[in-house]
Amino acid sequence: MNANVAKSNDMFREEVRAFLRDNLPKDLIERTKTAVHPTRDDILGFTQILAKQGWSVPHWPREYGGPGWTAMQKYIFDAELVAAGTPGTNIQGVGLVGPVVYAFGNEAQKQRFLPPIREGKVFWSQGFSEPNSGSDLASLRTRAVRQGDTYVVNGQKIWNSQSMMADWIFCLVRTNPDVKPQLGISFLLVKIDLPGITVRPIQSIDGGESLCEVFFDNVVVPADCLIGQEGKGWDYAKFLLGNERVATAAVPANKCNLAMLKEMAQAERKWGRPLAENTDLKSRIARAEVDLLALEAGVLRAIESDNGDPALPSVLKLEGTRLQQEILGLQVEALGSYGAAYYPEPHERAGAYLPGLPHGVDTTAEFLFMRAATIYGGSSEVQRNILSRLLLRGETNGQRDLNDDQRLLAESVERFVQKHDAFGHRKTRPSTPETLRATWATFAEMGWLGAALPEDAGGLGGSPADLAIIAECFGRGLVAEPFLGSAVLAGTAIERAGGARAGELLGALATGETIFALAHDEPEARGNPAWVTTSAHADGDGFVLDGFKCLVLGGTVADRFVVSARSAGAPGDESGLTLFVVDRDTPGLAVKSYRTIDHQAVADVELQGVRVAGDAVLGSVGGGFAAIDAAWATGSVIACADAVGAMDKALWITRDYLKTRKQFGAPLADFQALQHRLADMYVELELARASLGRGLEALALGDAKARRAAVSATKARVGRAGFFVGGQGVQLHGGIGMTEEYIIGHYFKRLRVLDTLFGDSYHHVQAYAAAA
Repeated sequence: MNANVAKSNDMFREEVRAFLRDNLPKDLIERTKTAVHPTRDDILGFTQILAKQGWSVPHWPREYGGPGWTAMQKYIFDAELVAAGTPGTNIQGVGLVGPVVYAFGNEAQKQRFLPPIREGKVFWSQGFSEPNSGSDLASLRTRAVRQGDTYVVNGQKIWNSQSMMADWIFCLVRTNPDVKPQLGISFLLVKIDLPGITVRPIQSIDGGESLCEVFFDNVVVPADCLIGQEGKGWDYAKFLLGNERVATAAVPANKCNLAMLKEMAQAERKWGRPLAENTDLKSRIARAEVDLLALEAGVLRAIESDNGDPALPSVLKLEGTRLQQEILGLQVEALGSYGAAYYPEPHERAGAYLPGLPHGVDTTAEFLFMRAATIYGGSSEVQRNILSRLLLRGETNGQRDLNDDQRLLAESVERFVQKHDAFGHRKTRPSTPETLRATWATFAEMGWLGAALPEDAGGLGGSPADLAIIAECFGRGLVAEPFLGSAVLAGTAIERAGGARAGELLGALATGETIFALAHDEPEARGNPAWVTTSAHADGDGFVLDGFKCLVLGGTVADRFVVSARSAGAPGDESGLTLFVVDRDTPGLAVKSYRTIDHQAVADVELQGVRVAGDAVLGSVGGGFAAIDAAWATGSVIACADAVGAMDKALWITRDYLKTRKQFGAPLADFQALQHRLADMYVELELARASLGRGLEALALGDAKARRAAVSATKARVGRAGFFVGGQGVQLHGGIGMTEEYIIGHYFKRLRVLDTLFGDSYHHVQAYAAAA
């Protein structure tokens, strides 16, 4: 998002906040901020407040009374309504039937039905589900028989939200029982006080009443209440359910619930201390927030790209509703014993004893009621059915939002990856230093080594996004050359450290003349870039280095090392760190080569009395942490890009295997349990991809603390997704997945290594919790 658009959105957000602040009655906010079931009067009253401003139907086209906002403005508006604690509008009218009427209704219907919805004068309910037709709406049995200029309706609807307070109900009815089920359904608008209609509220497990059964006994409905054509109701229903692609993620509600959880954790106490200090709860809250950040990133990507991916609504609903239940469950846990207490409904509370702190009154009720989140609007199982069908049919390929230049870069790397065939060559022609250098020369020739380096240093002047594109392709192809260790880590460290020699060193890196490796990580660091015990003692005009570095990426073939050492302070201090350029053949430097489980060439580097001249210092003495921190952050995010590429390939390999491998006389893809696992792999991949985008944006943040927190969120989320996707890939392949000769296990191993680098997902959840 460019700066001008971002500024415009910020101004719009402030405009909405100011309006809500100045126009919402305080008693309305008090009643509805935590209400599980807002009342009809509050919902319609709030709609009328918005209508005076022209904001009551934000998603409608301007010609029907909408404000003409962008997709991002609509998202911001919805989020601010939730944050302000409003009761919201009548979603069945504003968000569901209204769009159907203006899209498929005739002019008379538009004139009749749209203004009352827009002005908050009527309340609508939805009549889709039936006792034997829940998610399977095509099997509905409620009949509507044409008799002259009317329809006579008989049947039953169930799970109808707020029908007991509605004026109208829009229904799917069967008008032709003799054709294919979907073709015999029509869309009918029914006034709910017509003779023959009985509404029976259903008490839900939270103790409240918002769901209903509606019975139709020879109800006579005017034929001019039919929307569109007979037999087209199925199409109109699909339009209705898919009209809002991102609302199912419930990001605003999740953010409010998370904020309340944090407040509760501060207010509630355990063993004399705030519950927020409990390590386990703190980690679980941080993990939920990490997941929410990834979900929001996915929503924002969808709004900005608008690529119409048919899998997106299911991905967002699965994760959004899962998070709703998880966060509300943590709220109930935070209440301790009072999480088991029953609180009367609002109209029954006068004079009643309400135990515990005030924030507990509606918490358990909301937790109980939102068990429905994974049921209504297509249950989680139905969403997985949708996703697996799309995947198996090849009707979705995920969201890769690239501009023209980035697409060209990706295509060039993909061509190399296919020709290079790292996995195939690994089995027939093991890598040697000579073959690696030949490949390295190709990287240099293509400009990949200097993709993000300044042009005056021989680079292409690109950004970390370009590095991510290259790394994602490399992850997809299991490329083992030390691009991450040299071009990313060493390159970033040298550039950020600066100094008189930086340009010369970067030029040698970009041309491939010199292979650099960053020797920074130490066995006890465990993801903390400031934990350095390697020492640098001044010695005349130079320094003497002593210490040990582990898992140096590319260390096996590096010509020169960028070594971090402590010239002052204690391990963990950010000050007192200095970067040195050390030649491989320097006396006292020992390189102990080995490989990782995914066949990357690495080394431990031992330094014993290594003497270097003063000009070996990169940047300033004692001021090296900023460069180390930048390199560590960039490396973490680019490792996530590699992981996304590996996950992507593992998913499609697994999909193809399920389609071709047969058991019990049928393809594995025919078994629903396996279909759902494949769907879950896709959800994790897409959330990881969204989190990667957020991590790349974070690298540009000037606030180091905010950058570290955002990078930790990305590394934690992608690492967890990688373990799941890789593990499920092996599991769904069965025994063949356990063999070294088959490729799927190699993606699992690569994803495991990538999670380990720069601190694993658990470490980064802890780091995010500490920064929050």
